[in-house]
Amino acid sequence: MSDFGGKLRQARERRGISLRQIAASTKISVAALEALERNHISRLPGGIFSRAFVRSYALEVGLDPDETVREFLERFQEDTPVVAAHAAVAVPEQESQFENQQRMASVLLKLVLVSVPLIIVILYFTLRSRPAPQPPPEPPDQSSAPEPAPPKSSQALPPVPAPVTPPARGRPTVPAPARTVPVQAGQPLKLDLHPTGPCWISLTVDGERLFARVMQPGEHESRTVQREAVIEIGDAGAFDFSINGRPGRSLGAAGQVKTAKITPTTAGTYLK
Repeated sequence: MSDFGGKLRQARERRGISLRQIAASTKISVAALEALERNHISRLPGGIFSRAFVRSYALEVGLDPDETVREFLERFQEDTPVVAAHAAVAVPEQESQFENQQRMASVLLKLVLVSVPLIIVILYFTLRSRPAPQPPPEPPDQSSAPEPAPPKSSQALPPVPAPVTPPARGRPTVPAPARTVPVQAGQPLKLDLHPTGPCWISLTVDGERLFARVMQPGEHESRTVQREAVIEIGDAGAFDFSINGRPGRSLGAAGQVKTAKITPTTAGTYLK
């Protein structure tokens, strides 16, 4: 059985590169790189992250990334069942989820079509059974009533001057502080990714994987999310994002591997 990790270490040593240099370039922790060179695959995250680590390592030491990943899968196929299963069931699971969502939407539409006419009929008979409002009684006709005679006075009294109201002291009008509009649940989201340092990112939007690569600082990716966005992050400390223009909160420390699932309902929990 070939020494897969030893082959990687020899390629690195031929180039005179240290593990710390590879870690700084790929944003993969030194502990994970050491585990890869020692064939300790159980210490790696598994699944797509293990393949991404192998590919990034191969590129740094001058090996063919596709050939190296193939050797990795052949050598550790029994140790990494998640990798083989992921490719086989990813598409059927997405199709099954899509069919379930379509079926649920069809049932909800039928319920709405049935309930709306029923509600209209109930409101019609409820309003029809109410008694008509009675008009208010008319005031009695006072045109025939005798007018009171004005009081007799030998001398007209001077008019009483109206009281003078002092002008109110003006108070400065303080404008109300502007309110930040929260993320509305159920509405599409605008997701912006802009890492602050080199960071491996995999983005899946509404069941479709859009990309999986190392983004550099200054790069920008913007996507519209209808149902769900799944973000797999190789270095949470270098990852930065915003939702509908509002900055997102920190998802972890430097070197941590994180996965975030953002929907229109849970988007508010990912904001600062």
